[in-house]
Amino acid sequence: MKRRILTGIPGLDDMLGGGFPEGSSIVLSAPPGLGKSNLAMQYLYNGVKDYDEAGIYLTIEETTEDVEEYASAFGWDFKKYEANGKLTVLGREIFGGTDMDLGMDFGILRDIIDDNNVKRVVLDSITLFDYLFRDETSRRLHIVRFLELMKKSGCTTLITAEQHKTFPAMEYGPEHFLSDGLIVLFWSKYKANNERCIWITKMRGAKINSDIRPMKITNEGVVVYPSEVPFTLMKQGGSDGI
Repeated sequence: MKRRILTGIPGLDDMLGGGFPEGSSIVLSAPPGLGKSNLAMQYLYNGVKDYDEAGIYLTIEETTEDVEEYASAFGWDFKKYEANGKLTVLGREIFGGTDMDLGMDFGILRDIIDDNNVKRVVLDSITLFDYLFRDETSRRLHIVRFLELMKKSGCTTLITAEQHKTFPAMEYGPEHFLSDGLIVLFWSKYKANNERCIWITKMRGAKINSDIRPMKITNEGVVVYPSEVPFTLMKQGGSDGI
């Protein structure tokens, strides 16, 4: 059985049966505003602070300063760990829109992983490949290459993906099928009540709780409630059959 990588996110490791399987790649899919980036940053920060596991945060949508400022709002001192080499933030300022920005074989990432003994990687988001690779064939090929690099490097990787459909009528891209795990965040609504929900739909090599559960974003980050049923789903008649 593979070693488990604890996320340190309250309630989530319980649903995962002890954390992510080491070396796996997990897609975190959700519409805007659900907390994808929040959860991903929290996973990375907890890894550095609580488990001494170096990490990389890779994004094309924010600058390094944006990421640091957002993290600091939850008390996560990214700058402290960037200074000692335990955390690397690669923001949009390093990308110019060509295939060579990360190297065709992701050489820049490989060097950082090797030099810093990186164990956790966050890609926020998968749209990076839309910017770097103009045609769909190249995009898919480099997604596969990226996932292969992560696996060979022994990194446990969390990849955010924008979801444009409303639960349960969601749409899936190639990354959803190529990944080892898929976690979906969505809004559940009943009358004037809106509730964030989390659903772990697959996790290879792990016995998971695949029931839909409520989650909240607090001043300290994401909290999952693994033993509770979302209030809004109960008011709709329960989660059975959804």
